[in-house]
Amino acid sequence: MSMNSWVCCTDNSHTFSKQDAEQNGYFCPKCPYGESILVNAQGSNNVSTTQGSSTSPALPAFAPQEDLGLAILLLDCSGSMKGSAFPQHPTSKRDLIAKSVSAGIFSLSGNPLREFAYVLIIGFDHEIDVLLPYTSIQEIVNQYKDAAGLEQMLREKMSKKEGATDINQALSVAFNFTQQFINSSITALGNYKPRIQAVLDDNMQSHQIPNVRVLLFSDGEHYLGEDNRTLNPSPFKNLQYNGKVFDLLMSAYYGNSGDNGYYQLKSLVSKCPRHPIQDQFFLFDDPSKVANLKGLFRMASGASGFCPLCLAESGTAVRDN
Repeated sequence: MSMNSWVCCTDNSHTFSKQDAEQNGYFCPKCPYGESILVNAQGSNNVSTTQGSSTSPALPAFAPQEDLGLAILLLDCSGSMKGSAFPQHPTSKRDLIAKSVSAGIFSLSGNPLREFAYVLIIGFDHEIDVLLPYTSIQEIVNQYKDAAGLEQMLREKMSKKEGATDINQALSVAFNFTQQFINSSITALGNYKPRIQAVLDDNMQSHQIPNVRVLLFSDGEHYLGEDNRTLNPSPFKNLQYNGKVFDLLMSAYYGNSGDNGYYQLKSLVSKCPRHPIQDQFFLFDDPSKVANLKGLFRMASGASGFCPLCLAESGTAVRDN
C-alpha cells in the first residue's frame, strides 16, 4: 500500500499522504475550495489499486448501495466556544458539544439501518476543517467502540481551532456537499441514491423529502472583523430535488434569545414541513436543556425530525415553560 492512502471522494486520481490530508483539513487541495472531501482508502479488505498502477489506490470497493441517509453537522469551533458552558462551571461549550454529538450518534448504534446512515462532521472558525469524513454510523461504532472514543477525537480536533466565525463559508461548503449527495455524485459512497422519506404535515399532505439533514450549531454570530459581520441568506433555501425546493437546514444557538447571534441563526432557517408553524431552530439557553443536545444530535444524525416539536415527539426534549 502506498503512503498516498487518502483519496478525493469525487476524483480518485487525487491521492494524498495522511500528513498532506491532515494539513489540508481533509479537503482535496486539487479541487475547488471546499468542494471535495478526502476519504481513507487504506484497508486490507476494502482497497484495490487502479488497474495498471501499483502506486495509485482506487476508492474503497464498496458493495452497491442504495437509499442512503446523510447528516452534516456544522460545529462552531471559534474561540468563544472555549468559554464556560454555564456560569462558574468547569465544562466548556466545546467539550459539552463534543460529548453531546458523540452521545447522540452512539445512541443510534442499535438502528437496523445504521450501515446506510452516514455522518459528516465539519468544524469551522474562520477556516473549514473536516472533523469526521463521510462515515456510516456502523463504521463509527466499529472504529471508536464507544461514545467516549468519538468524543475524545472530536475534542482533540476542535481544540486546534479558536479563530473567528465564518458562518457564510460553513454553509456554502455544507450546501455543496448536500447537493452532491442528493445528486448521487459522491463516488466514495459507491452506487447509491438518497433515501426518500414521506413527511405528513398538519394538513395530512405528504411531502417527499431526501433523508438528509444539515445542523448548524454556534454560540455567536458571523464575524470575520468589523468590516465583515454580514450574514448572507442561507443557500439551503434554494436546495432542489426533482425540481422542488426543500430546505434541509436546522440551526441551533447556544446563548440568550436577545443576542444578535440568536436572530442571525434563526433567520437562516425555514418552517418545518411536519409542523408548518415551527421554525427549524433550537435555542439552548438553560442548563436544564442539556438533555436536548443529545436528542438534537441524535435526531439530526438519524435524519429524522426538523424542529423542536419533532424533538419533543421523540420523547427526549425538555419543553419551554
